[in-house]
Amino acid sequence: MLLLCAGAAAAQTRSLSAELAVSSELTERGAFVGLRRPIAQAAVSLYDATGWSVGGALGVPSNGLRNARVVLRAAHDRPLAGDWQRQVALQYYGYPGGGPTGRGFDRWEAALELRWRDRFMLGATGFHYLHPAPGTPALQWALDAGGRWSLGPQWSAQAALGLARVRNRGAYAYGSLGLAWQAGDWRAEANLLASSPQARRLMPSSTPGHLSIALTRMF
Repeated sequence: MLLLCAGAAAAQTRSLSAELAVSSELTERGAFVGLRRPIAQAAVSLYDATGWSVGGALGVPSNGLRNARVVLRAAHDRPLAGDWQRQVALQYYGYPGGGPTGRGFDRWEAALELRWRDRFMLGATGFHYLHPAPGTPALQWALDAGGRWSLGPQWSAQAALGLARVRNRGAYAYGSLGLAWQAGDWRAEANLLASSPQARRLMPSSTPGHLSIALTRMF
C-alpha cells in the first residue's frame, strides 16, 4: 500500500493487477500443504515499466485459517536476445496458523527463471527454511522446466517437470500435465499432478497422482 501511494505521481508507468481463485487443494512441489481441502486465494501485484514488480497473496482453505498461506514477492524482469526473458525474484512463504507443522514450510526463496515467449520456462530456486526439521539443512533447492502450447483461441495444453531437495535424504521428482481454458478475465485449469516414489518416502504429504482443478478471475 505504501508503494502504491508513493507511486501515484508516476502512475502512467505502472500497472496494478489482481486475481481471485478457487482450487481443489494447495500443492507445492508435489506435496499437499495441510489437509487436502478446497482453497480460496487472492493476489495483487504492482508492475513498473522498469521491470520491477512487487506483490502479495493470501490463501485460505475451507477448514479455516489453520493452513492459510501468505506469500510476499519482489521480482525484476529483463528482456534478453532471441525472444528470451530473464526474471529474478525473492519470495517469502509463511503459514501463520499451521502450528509446528505449518511453520516447517516457512521459508525465503531466491529464484532465477528464463522464459521464451512465455511458452517455455527454465528455473532454478534456492530456499531457506526458517524452522527446518531436526537433521535437515536449512538451505535446499529446486529445478523446474515447463511449457505451454496453444490449442486455439481459448484453449492451451501445459506441462511441467521439477526436481527438488527438501530433506537430507536425497532429491525427488514431481510434474504436471494439464489443460487450460481462458475467456477474457476468466481462466479454468485441470492438471494431473504427481510425484516420484522417492517423494513418498521423504514426505507423507506427497501425492502419487491426482487431478487438481482451479478457477481464476483476473482484474
